[in-house]
Amino acid sequence: MTKPGWVIHSALKVAELGFGAETTMLNLRHSIAELPSVPGWRGDFDMLLVIRDDSSLDSFTMESMKTHQAFMRTWNERYRKGHSPKTALVCASDLKRIIPELWVAMTRENWKTRIRVFTHRDPALAWLCEATA
Repeated sequence: MTKPGWVIHSALKVAELGFGAETTMLNLRHSIAELPSVPGWRGDFDMLLVIRDDSSLDSFTMESMKTHQAFMRTWNERYRKGHSPKTALVCASDLKRIIPELWVAMTRENWKTRIRVFTHRDPALAWLCEATA
């Protein structure tokens, strides 16, 4: 099974990851775990996660998302620098967008990272590039 790959946008201080047909919750976690070793990435970068139309999201169950939540809480504290790092989730599909919206709800309280869901990549990237007050 192929894991998704990171694209580093150094000038924007953004790391981008696309979810494809074979993206599972487990290989997503592996990709995030590997991000600190990706050339060009730094802890003050924001993240852009794009859920493509061919993504199935079958492995994104409530149980797997709770496991991922525990992983991400620790990972964010260790690797994400700055007062309020941002993560943008992009999902054009109304049906599939339930998963990222659920993730936002699960991370609303006591969470270091600000997370928003978008239907298109350009507005998500614009939000990531906004100066934080």
